[in-house]
Formats: sequence, structure tokens, C-alpha cells
Amino acid sequence: MCIRDRTKTTPNPNFLKFIPNGKVVMEEGTMDFVAARYAHVSPLAKKLFTIDGVTRVFFGRDFVSISKKEDADWNTLKPEIYSVMTDHFTNNLPLFTDQPESEDTKVKEDDSEVVALIKEIIDTRVRPVVQEDGGDITYEGFNEETGIVMLSMRGSCAGCPSSGITLKNGIERMLTHYIPEVTGVEAKDYEGG
Repeated sequence: MCIRDRTKTTPNPNFLKFIPNGKVVMEEGTMDFVAARYAHVSPLAKKLFTIDGVTRVFFGRDFVSISKKEDADWNTLKPEIYSVMTDHFTNNLPLFTDQPESEDTKVKEDDSEVVALIKEIIDTRVRPVVQEDGGDITYEGFNEETGIVMLSMRGSCAGCPSSGITLKNGIERMLTHYIPEVTGVEAKDYEGG
């Protein structure tokens, strides 16, 4: 199945409607993922949110509407979105799972705005990439005085020679870029329990 060239503009220039040929997306009702942190129940929505620039995902009966950041370019985003959607529908992957939200990145009532943002970035941008390599990263805490985010390395990330590079060049760079209060990231190998 090819989704390429099956898009329609909407009155909102930051939204585009993607139509998977002949596929019913939602049997009944609709589903609106207003932020990546709510996408844990949908593998497709979760994967779409890993594309830099995607800000919202909406499932309708026979379409998926996606919004972008105002400064993002549809010409750059569309090929990535087509690829994710084509892979999903070609492989008949489920639209929803019973996967619960990750407890370590679940935003709690007493979390500061900074901690909530750290958790969202870890859950939506970092975790999916790390899990593709057979590992995981869990949020352990944030020291507001020092600006250090503490993480645990799990699975294939624990003890991996390249985990330090991932930590400093990937995770730390991303968190310090988006969150000025973050000054660094430290991690430990997960020991279980």
C-alpha cells in the first residue's frame, strides 16, 4: 500500500490530512493525540511523534491528520510521515495496544514544568530510538540546584561501550537544547530490583 500523494490540505496550514488507500483507520469514533505523552497506547501515533516537527496526531475513519510546528516544512516532513504510515499499514500493525504509560515518565501532579518537559522528551524522543537498539532508558530524577538529569541504562544499553556517546552527544544535547535549566545528564547501569 502506498500513501504517497494521498494527502489533502485543510483550512489550517499547519495540518495535513493523510489518507491510507483503502484502509479504515478507526472503525468508529476518532482519537486525538494532542501531545506525544498521550501516544503510549498507539504504536502509529508514538512513531509519528518521533518525527521532529510533528505536534499533533488525529485518527479519523479513513485518514490521519497531522499537525506540524509552524516553522516546519511539509516538504521535509511528508516523506518521513509517508514512510512511517506505509510501514505501519503494510505490516498490518495494530493501531492501539494495551501498553500502559511508562511509570518513570508519567507526569505527576507535583512535577515542576521542567520535570514534566524532561519526562516528555525522554518518553517521546529518546526512548523510542533507544528501544530500537534493544535497550531502554529510565528517568531517575532531576536535581534542580545542579541542573543534572539522572537516568538508568537498561537492556542492551547497560554496559554498552557506545552508551556514553548516546548519553552525551544525543540525550544531553537534546535536553540542554530544549530545556535551559538542564546542564547535564548522568546515567548508571540498571541493576534491577
